[in-house]
Amino acid sequence: MGRKVPSIINSVWRAINRILSYRPPRHIMAIALVVIAIFLFSGGIYNIAIQPNIAWGLQLFYPRRLHEQLVGESLVVMIFYALGTLGLILIYRSSRYRRNPSRAHLLIWIGIALIIMVFIIFEIIFYRWKLGLGL
Repeated sequence: MGRKVPSIINSVWRAINRILSYRPPRHIMAIALVVIAIFLFSGGIYNIAIQPNIAWGLQLFYPRRLHEQLVGESLVVMIFYALGTLGLILIYRSSRYRRNPSRAHLLIWIGIALIIMVFIIFEIIFYRWKLGLGL
C-alpha cells in the first residue's frame, strides 16, 4: 500500500503538469478572443445580468427608452459585429495574395463593402429606431 501512494501522487502530478503546460493553437485562441469581444461589445453581460424581455419581429424595433435593450437587439448587433469583423479579416487576408492581384482586390472590395454596410446599418439603427423615428 505504501508503494502505490507515491506512484499515484506522481501520476496526478504529471497530469496536472500536462494540463498546465498545454498551449492551444493560435488560431483557436484568436477565434475565441474575437467571439468573446463580440459578445461583450454587443451587450451579452447586460442580457445575462438584467434578463430583459425577448421580443421578435416588429416588437424588436419598437421605440422604447434609449437605455433599454432587448435580447433580439443584442443578437442583431452580434451578427453585424461579426460581419464587420469578417470584413476586416478579409482585408487582412488579401495581403496573402501578392502574386494574384485580382483576388487580392476582390477580397479588399468585399471587406470594404461589408464594413460600409455594417456602418450604414448601425447609423440607421442608432439615429432612427432608437430615437423613435421609425423607418
